[in-house]
Amino acid sequence: MKSPRKTHCFPLLNVCFSAVSLTLATSAMAAPGDAFLEVIPQDRYGPVMVEFSIDHMNKSLDVFKLRDASLVLAGENSGDYQGTSLRAGLGLRPDVWVDGALQQRKLTYGNDQPQVDSWRVGAQWQFLQAQGIKPAAAVRLSAWGNQSQQVVKSSPTALACLSNPCKSPIMADRLSVNDAQDRTLQADLIGAWILGPVKLSAFAGAGQGKVSVGSITAMVGTVPLTYSNGSFGAGFDELVPKSFNTELQSINYNIRSAHAGFNLAYNTGPWQLRGAYVIQNIQRSAVDDVIRSKNKTPYNLNNTLMGEVGYKMTRNTLLFTRGQVMSNQFLTEVPFLYNSLTSHRFNQRYGLLSIGLVASVD
Repeated sequence: MKSPRKTHCFPLLNVCFSAVSLTLATSAMAAPGDAFLEVIPQDRYGPVMVEFSIDHMNKSLDVFKLRDASLVLAGENSGDYQGTSLRAGLGLRPDVWVDGALQQRKLTYGNDQPQVDSWRVGAQWQFLQAQGIKPAAAVRLSAWGNQSQQVVKSSPTALACLSNPCKSPIMADRLSVNDAQDRTLQADLIGAWILGPVKLSAFAGAGQGKVSVGSITAMVGTVPLTYSNGSFGAGFDELVPKSFNTELQSINYNIRSAHAGFNLAYNTGPWQLRGAYVIQNIQRSAVDDVIRSKNKTPYNLNNTLMGEVGYKMTRNTLLFTRGQVMSNQFLTEVPFLYNSLTSHRFNQRYGLLSIGLVASVD
């Protein structure tokens, strides 16, 4: 018999506790796409731009083995990612730019394919013009978030143990996390320098946000259980181990963050090349203390590398391909993936490949 093939697993769907708390990335916490922040987007796009892209990762695309080698026995498609993004920007004045984006992602694990819907809005103002060696500078305010109406784990899952050591855990046939979401407010300072044919942009910022989950439901045999507002309901709280209740309470928490990065842009003929790096740090209320109390390691830092190659097909259309590598998968992309039950999976790297089209107006 052919042995099952090992494939990558997403943090939220990998282990029993992870499934309960999956609460299903730029959040120390740069919003997704912030690696390419610049002072004057109008210089690149003109006063109006619309961008559409398709994002993927699977075994065929992972030629550089960007995904971590720590794998589990699962389906052939486990660890696959697919998404679509729509972004638009508008220059209200030469020194004022506003933009927004919508994104839909699907993460595959065996027969389960949870969907995450993401959004982002932002505005920035250039308050300093470049003069000699002095850079141009802008300040940016943005809000962004992710949400998932329902994430289901259809395979059996161990919930909790009534004895120590654990010999016969309580098993759930099906788990569902409902109305999981994160919301973040962010502020950035951006500077830009012209270095011959290369444009250098650097930025730093901070954010504050919140992760929340509406409820968790499970079928234990023929008994339906619902965890909501810190309780399983009358008659059930006394039956659930206190340690398990503590774990579940850590799925709702506040976030404080800081980040810094830079990007380089170079144009030659119809070709446009960009590269970027961002380092991010996130601090979470309560949840990291729970992780430490279990003698486990909370993850606070994420490093992100991005590269983009674009080809200008016409004056107002650009075709591009973009790559992204994260040192700690989705830690800063989708904050609600992280809690005391899933944290151990965030020491793994992950990567994405995108292809898209930009249309602009002079």
